[in-house]
Amino acid sequence: MQSALTIRDLHDDERAWANAQYQAIQFAATPPGAVALVAELAGRRVGLGRLVVQDRGVLELGGIWTSEDSRGHGVARAMVTALLQRLPDDGHAGRVWCIPFTHLAAFYQSMGFAACPPPWPPAIAAKVAECIAHALPDVAVLVRSVGEPAALR
Repeated sequence: MQSALTIRDLHDDERAWANAQYQAIQFAATPPGAVALVAELAGRRVGLGRLVVQDRGVLELGGIWTSEDSRGHGVARAMVTALLQRLPDDGHAGRVWCIPFTHLAAFYQSMGFAACPPPWPPAIAAKVAECIAHALPDVAVLVRSVGEPAALR
């Protein structure tokens, strides 16, 4: 029988491990105060994700990481779903932003995100500029409305 995937809050004593996973793929460390989740399969950590307030009114969903051997098994989809269920209701202009590598844009679009041309909020534009400055793969800027049924997005 296959083990069930569990998504839970990242514990404080796991932050160094999580940030090491992020550092290995050139992602920023998770800042204090972020909603940080971990995915477990059979007691083994196989995924990460987070919601980060980038600026007043600017909330970003990101930091989606899955272990190499768990890819293709729904870990990322379960993580994004769990994060979307944890969106705060505190005035983030009714939107959540996502800045994936372009080869992952279709996945996020299947989760209700849509391409968003500039101009972007300054915090989002700064993250895109940082990706370019660090010679990371090309990114897409996506946004999802919060609080609307998926059919209206």
